[in-house]
Parts: sequence; C-alpha cells; structure tokens
Amino acid sequence: MTKANSNYKIINKCRLCGSEQLSKIIDFNCSPLGNNLQKTNKLAKNATSFDLVVMNCIDCNHFQLNSAVSPELLYATNYTYLSGVGLSFVNHIKDYVDWILKKTKLHEKCTVIDIGSNDGTCLKYFQKKGHNVCGVDPALKPSKIAISDGIPTINNFFNKKVVIELLSKYGKVDIVTSQNALAHVDDLKSTFENIHYLLKDKGYFVFEVGYFKRVIELMQFDTIYHEHIDYHHAGPLVRFLTNLGFNVIEINENKIQGGSIRFLLQKSNKNFVNKKVNNFLISEKNSILYNHTKLVLWEHNIKLKMKNLKDLYLTLKQDKEFSFAYGAPTKATLLLKIADLSKNDIEFIVDDNKLKIGRYMPQTGIKIVSSNRIKFNKSAIILLLAWNFADDIIINLKKKYKVSATIIVPFPSLRVIEI
Repeated sequence: MTKANSNYKIINKCRLCGSEQLSKIIDFNCSPLGNNLQKTNKLAKNATSFDLVVMNCIDCNHFQLNSAVSPELLYATNYTYLSGVGLSFVNHIKDYVDWILKKTKLHEKCTVIDIGSNDGTCLKYFQKKGHNVCGVDPALKPSKIAISDGIPTINNFFNKKVVIELLSKYGKVDIVTSQNALAHVDDLKSTFENIHYLLKDKGYFVFEVGYFKRVIELMQFDTIYHEHIDYHHAGPLVRFLTNLGFNVIEINENKIQGGSIRFLLQKSNKNFVNKKVNNFLISEKNSILYNHTKLVLWEHNIKLKMKNLKDLYLTLKQDKEFSFAYGAPTKATLLLKIADLSKNDIEFIVDDNKLKIGRYMPQTGIKIVSSNRIKFNKSAIILLLAWNFADDIIINLKKKYKVSATIIVPFPSLRVIEI
C-alpha cells in the first residue's frame, strides 16, 4: 500500500467559523480511499493511502478531517455509490420528499435543485409531483444514470460557476435539497453561501447529514472516511446558518444511514430559531459532543469493539463451510482495517451495485461478486458490512438460504442472527 504525498492538502482552520484552534480527536493513521475499488487484486493491495484524522474546533465545536483529498480523485474518476440500490433508503427518500412538500406547502409547480444528486433518486419523486428539477453531482457514473432516467443533471461540483448556470436557466429557485452530501464539502462556507444566493427570498433549504452524535455514541467509526470531511451536529450549523441569513424552522433526527439529522431552513434576514430547535440545541449541549473526557476514550473503545468483532467472527467461522461479507460500502474499508480482517478471513464480498461487481476492495484485495454467483446451500458465516441496510439484506438472505447461516451485524450494536 502506497502512502500519498500529493493530491491532498492539510486543513488548519475550521471549515465553518475559520478558527485555527483545532484539537485532535482520533487518528486512524493511513487508510486507502474506501470507494477506490480496483480492477485487480494487486492494484487493490497497492492502493494509495492518506492520513485519516478527525479534529474538533475549540471555538464552535465543529468536527472535521485534518486534510482534504483532491475532490477529482474522490468523485470524478472511480465513484460507484448509487442512492437507488438500497430499498429502505429509497423509501426514506420518498417519504422525505412528501415531508418537504407538506412542510413548505409548495404544492404548485416549483423548481428544486438537489446538491449531490447522485443517480437522481430524490429528484425523481419531485419530478413525479410535477416540479421542475435539476441535480448537481461531480460523479460521472451516477450522473449518467440520472440523465438517462430523464433527470436533468449538471455533472460538476456545486460552485459559483454552477450557480450562475442554474440562475441563467431557472432563475432564483424555490427549494434546494441535499441528502448525505454536505459532509463531503471542503469549502463548506462557500457552499452554504452559494445555496443562499441561489434561493428565492423565503425559499427553502432542506438537507440531511449523518449525525456525529450517533457516530460517537454507537462507535460507528466506519462512517469516517476521506469523502466525509465534515462531521456535523446542530450547534455549529445553526450558529453559522442563522448568521448567513436563514431561519431555522425545524431540526429532527432519523435512523437512516445509522443516524441522520434533518434541517428545514428558510431564506430570511430575521435569523429566527424555532423554540423547539433551541430545545434541541440545549439537549445536544449536554451530550458526549461537548464532553472531552469521554471523547478521548473513543479510540480505545473502538479498538476493543473491533477486537471483539474479529474474535467472534473467527470463532463462528470454524463451524461453517465458507465465509463471506455482504456489502462493499465506502465505510467497509476502514472497518476491515481496524478489525484486522483480510482475504484470509473473508473469501469474497457480495454487493448489489452493478458498478462494484468484479472489483477488489482497496488494501485487503477481497473480490466483490454478485449474489447470483453464490450457491446458498452451504452453511456460512456472513459479516454484514453494509449494516445500515441490515433489515433489507437479512430479508433477502432468508429467502435465498436453503441451509443454516450465521450473520454478524457490527453496528449499531454487535449482534448475531441465525437464519
């Protein structure tokens, strides 16, 4: 595995408030890009690695990586994540769209821009409701899928140039949305400013991001990877967004992707924060997010949990005819590294995303195969790497398996399921 000495930059300031007062929370040392799947085992084992360190802003309490890998390297070349693969996530997005339209009361034909639109899954539901839509996403393969499905998409990073292009075509827009994309933004301040500029007065900005409070509480450390350069919670975001000119109407949590937080904001010059939002912020202030004593123990607890996972996996494997993992999400790379599981322990990884089939996981070199290649008539131990879709995957495996199989789900809590 080759350590990177280029294609990344060190970040010495908070991406939200600009403070240089940053404190190290956890250091995962060098790790390859989790989504950089390779065509051969040799290329996978020699995949370039980058430092992976989480910092905390002393002034505003924002969490972020200490460096940023070139976005072209992350997204424009070999990005294979597709929003429309997981059934539970698709259903979540459908409900999300209905929720937005109910809350904003914008039932007439309006214009919706989705940042990090991927394969157009979200915009598809807005389009079915009769609204004008356009996505913005730098990843080529998902963008092509969206365009082929009739979703107008700009294959680029969301920046001032793209905003000008959108304004020339649509004018000021009614709604800007984003789902699990604003953790990927290096220039976070400019992104929020561009969203504010793109919106009509009293236009709505609705977004979801992974909730770092849940990541810490449940030790879901595998959601930390190079694409996720910011780790969000409500306090720093509310402070920044109100100063920028947004009213914060609602904040709520949901369980999607291991735990996410949803913001409903409206462009305004009043800097209004709803009373329920203030209550949410007070509760958050009393959480582990602001408890430095507990934060410094996080790394030790993670290593202990991964040792328990490996011991459990290897013990259960002894009585099975073969072993494999299910799901090759970006987060799987770090989990396998910290748990010290390799190709010697896991024969292959099954995935339902056609863009990943036939590729190899970076660092471990484990091959990704289609479930159609498996004979489900041998007893097996299965490590569920795509644990955020556990319910969907377990239902499918129960339908396919003709003999007993044991499934290990690592998060939110380590559990064993027999099917």
